[in-house]
Amino acid sequence: MGYQVGKIYRKYCWDIISIMMAIMSTAIVIYFGEWIKSVIPINLIVLLLLVHVVYIGIRCYVKDWQEERGYY
Repeated sequence: MGYQVGKIYRKYCWDIISIMMAIMSTAIVIYFGEWIKSVIPINLIVLLLLVHVVYIGIRCYVKDWQEERGYY
């Protein structure tokens, strides 16, 4: 399971945009951590993972869409 996730991540998201997304989302969670915890009672690490999973899903969808239409 973990190996397959790694292959998908390498295929679709192995670039500087993903690194910047991870850094920015981590910085936002660190800076607004107390406020986020007061609004949403969720573990912040789980929130980071959830944000990154949604990001990877969007990237996979867009890349597949581009490949189908011959843009990529």
